[in-house]
Amino acid sequence: MSPGSRRVRSAGVLVLLVLALSAWGLARSPAGALAAGGTWKGTAEGIRVDHSELQSDELTSSSAANYQVELSFSFSVRKDGEVTGSGSGYYTDAHWHLSGVNGKEGPFDCEPPVSANQFGVQVSGHRSGHEVLLALAIPEATESNENYDCGANYTGFATTSHYMAESLEVVGGNELHLSSTAPTSLTLEKTVEEGDSENSKTHLYIWSFSVTPPGSESPSESGSSGARACSLSLTRVAARPSPAQAGKPIIVSFHVSAAAKASLLVSPLGGAPSTVVARHVPKGLNQLVWGGWLGTTPAPAGQYALTVRATGCRKTRSQTVSVKTT
Repeated sequence: MSPGSRRVRSAGVLVLLVLALSAWGLARSPAGALAAGGTWKGTAEGIRVDHSELQSDELTSSSAANYQVELSFSFSVRKDGEVTGSGSGYYTDAHWHLSGVNGKEGPFDCEPPVSANQFGVQVSGHRSGHEVLLALAIPEATESNENYDCGANYTGFATTSHYMAESLEVVGGNELHLSSTAPTSLTLEKTVEEGDSENSKTHLYIWSFSVTPPGSESPSESGSSGARACSLSLTRVAARPSPAQAGKPIIVSFHVSAAAKASLLVSPLGGAPSTVVARHVPKGLNQLVWGGWLGTTPAPAGQYALTVRATGCRKTRSQTVSVKTT
């Protein structure tokens, strides 16, 4: 055999060895690396409940406000680990109720109309090991009201605020820790108290997030012909706190065996149910939040039925939990 033939055969063996090592490395690479470049999908629900009390010689007032938004967004993770994406959001509730006594002028009670806009969702972040650190921001989310008159000579000026943008930042929405290999659902809460006994303010923020990495969709979501393999079950429905405080948020957790569109329906004992939130959630444990309001005012104390309804895999499942508020 000539030296040239030996060199050709050696080169061929080397090429086969490199290919084998590459295949072995690909098989052992983390799923997060394979997911890079695909599209991640996420949804979020944010609730802010504000309550303030003012007492003075001339004036006593009580203010309660409820703001709720829903977000949907998508993003990809580049090879260098940077996250790029965008999304949109809208308000599902924006109400403010004022009442009190304005000295000799007498009692007042009103609901200043609040207007809110649709807005964009800024998505950024980076991959770190087996995690993706995701940053969400909604700087354009805005609430506003015109000049108002509550009666009894109690009036106020027009205001513009960014309450929901602030609440997302307060709970830590700018650093969400996501698994790079499996769907992530998490709920973040924060309570901020200000003032003193004569002028007190309480701000309660609750945000729930659901994010699905590429390749984690159910057969029906991904368009696979194997939709028959998709099976939907709804279990482990629970509410907290229970009993709860009237007019304050309640978190309802549940487990679905496949990605689904989940809705939370609330009804007083013997009353008609109303849908308070609906969004897409991934397979696994998830949460939906009821802000504690029905219509334009905080729901009064009583017994309530909270029903989770999940639709997916061409089926609909429902389960109800009862909660007492005081």
